[in-house]
Amino acid sequence: MGRRKIEIKRIENSIERKATFLRLRDDIFKKANALEKLCHVEVAVLVISPTNVPYTYGNPCFNDVVEHIQNPSASSKIVSLMKELECIKELEEVWTKRQQRNREKSNMKGIVDLKLEEIVAFKGKLEAFQVGLKRKIVEMEDLSSPSMVSKKTKKRR
Repeated sequence: MGRRKIEIKRIENSIERKATFLRLRDDIFKKANALEKLCHVEVAVLVISPTNVPYTYGNPCFNDVVEHIQNPSASSKIVSLMKELECIKELEEVWTKRQQRNREKSNMKGIVDLKLEEIVAFKGKLEAFQVGLKRKIVEMEDLSSPSMVSKKTKKRR
């Protein structure tokens, strides 16, 4: 005949309910055992009866499987610590580069520490830079102003 599909609903008769529970509990444990053997996995099953009695099945052992879940293996801890170490090293590199840039900026001599000849040379460079800036400003004003272009063309004629 084969198996029939049974409608899933609460069994009202308490004796039938307890008998069904025991039968199905054993079936679940057998399936868990088969899963462990076929797939070579760790299995833990916890079933609490209608009378609040816990039944456990675990392979290799229920407590070992639960502990394995609660406390990840040492290898996974090592992997996470290695990732954290890499992040710390990257941050340290960024921090070191930033410190180096700050040191380079602070190594520039202040005007107070310069000798008279260095100050005169620095003044000459600043004046030359100022002249160059003024020339650039005039050029940019000439290029950006349309009225200036028309005045220059009129003067040339």
